[in-house]
Amino acid sequence: MKIGKETIIEAFLQLLHEKSFEELSVKEIIQKAGFSRSTFYLHFADKYELMEEVRRMLNGQFLSFYEMEFNSWGKPMTHHLCEHIFKFRSFYELEFADTNAIRKLSNKLAAHLIHVFNDEDYAIFASYGTIGYLTFWVKNGFIISPAEAAEKLLKIGFTNWTKSYEDSRKP
Repeated sequence: MKIGKETIIEAFLQLLHEKSFEELSVKEIIQKAGFSRSTFYLHFADKYELMEEVRRMLNGQFLSFYEMEFNSWGKPMTHHLCEHIFKFRSFYELEFADTNAIRKLSNKLAAHLIHVFNDEDYAIFASYGTIGYLTFWVKNGFIISPAEAAEKLLKIGFTNWTKSYEDSRKP
């Protein structure tokens, strides 16, 4: 059985499909969750604190894809990542419309990737490129499927940029 906090978060995410964050009220969230106002305030001070909790939770899940053992996925990690974004698209549509949120997530991802690549410059490049590509995908209404976006992201990630640079400098 789900506890109040989880149910409130689930109701909030469902309502984000129907209304913008600004239009949502605590009253609508608790009605959707089937709880009283006091239950909501037991867990959250207001809808902004709820949004921060959802941001921590979903961004944490997003970043966790980069912490798992590569061979344990069964399919490329980018597929899981794109499926996650598509599943929580109402949140990411809001999140990727906010340049400050994009910057914060990019910086957090870069910090994770430094440990993967052992190269700060490459980690920053890969992080901002990944978030930039995903932002473009989200802002353009998911014009391709999560599987297609994942394949393109994987292809970009495995591009040998050094070779491309060297080829461009040849006479």
